[in-house]
Amino acid sequence: MHRTIRLFIAAATLLAATTPVFAQQSGIIEYEVTAKTDPERMRGFQRGGDDAPEIPDVITFKQVFTFNNNIGKLTTERPEGGGFGGRRQRPEGDTSARRGPRPGGMGMGRGGGFNAQYVDLANKKYEQVFSTFGDDKKTYYTEEDYIFTANNKSSDKTKKIAGYTCKKATIQLKDDTYTVWYTTELPFSFSPVNGLLPDSNAVVLSAEGSRRAFTAKSVSLKAITDTDLALPAGAEKVSQEQMREIRKQEMEKLRKRQQQ
Repeated sequence: MHRTIRLFIAAATLLAATTPVFAQQSGIIEYEVTAKTDPERMRGFQRGGDDAPEIPDVITFKQVFTFNNNIGKLTTERPEGGGFGGRRQRPEGDTSARRGPRPGGMGMGRGGGFNAQYVDLANKKYEQVFSTFGDDKKTYYTEEDYIFTANNKSSDKTKKIAGYTCKKATIQLKDDTYTVWYTTELPFSFSPVNGLLPDSNAVVLSAEGSRRAFTAKSVSLKAITDTDLALPAGAEKVSQEQMREIRKQEMEKLRKRQQQ
């Protein structure tokens, strides 16, 4: 009898110790993103001529980071209808995945040109995927190591975001300065923008620059049934330079098709 009780207590203790750890290995982070646009530049990609809707100075959309078992995927939900004139526009420098009601827009057309950003959390790498257009569609991917910013300006200030205590850091990324709030209370590191990681164990829950801002609205630790988090089967690995050339060629094909 006593032995049974001891076994029960031991099992309960083990479950209590492992359940939170298990729960934290999978979940979803939802970010609200605001980005300033360049209406003149974007008008060149807009359909509808004089009847096309007015392009706003700022757009707001959602990014969802789904993670499970050391892999993750960042998807972007554009405004309903794909944005302006039915076309999805991507903020300058945004390399996140595109997901919406149907394909369309820059770098993505019916039947091809799909972009997605996968994340190898175990090895701290971003994996960019691109599929070409047309019937002979091929899928490629390239890797980019996490960029940790050691020379960031840290602060003792803290605040809660989506239920997590976050520390403040100021980071210079290219020609912009970002105010970053990050937590170390999750068992992996991630940022929606590479280069805004102030710590090797940081998960960025807020980042605000002069042209765009990311804010986590919720962090849900739960079992994930989405199995579409790994790289597509058959994707061919290429260098970053090769990926840029492939995308350049596909954009040229798309422009010629639209002109015709």
